[in-house]
Amino acid sequence: MIAIVLDANVFVSALIKPVGKPAQILARPTEFELVTCEAILDEARDALHRRHIQRKYNLDEETITGFINRHRNSARMIVVHQVENLIPQDPPDNLVLACAAEGGADYLVSGNQHLLDLKQHRRVKIVTPAQFLEILNQKSEIINEAE
Repeated sequence: MIAIVLDANVFVSALIKPVGKPAQILARPTEFELVTCEAILDEARDALHRRHIQRKYNLDEETITGFINRHRNSARMIVVHQVENLIPQDPPDNLVLACAAEGGADYLVSGNQHLLDLKQHRRVKIVTPAQFLEILNQKSEIINEAE
């Protein structure tokens, strides 16, 4: 099974845009193993509480907490031990990279250009939500053809 790490921005987008590509990824949980850590979920929670997001989407605490807890409970949670300073201009990105590498992820899904510019870290491919959906769709086609 494919193992993936979602950047915090993907979690945020999935909640605020329920028909967007990040939400489409999370709607297919049986097709991949979600790997994450508390720091990524905390970053997503903090972003969902930002004033401009609250003003625009009016998310209540129950919705945010339920969303975060649902994904915490369905993911393989890891503890990150070693964070390299590969992206000094955006230190939280380094933790996301470490989570993906230490968690044995195949893909890191992000909308963050600093991460996307790397294209790969160790054996982890870094892709956009749209690219990952295409990967899932190709995998589904291969499985359907084999049946």
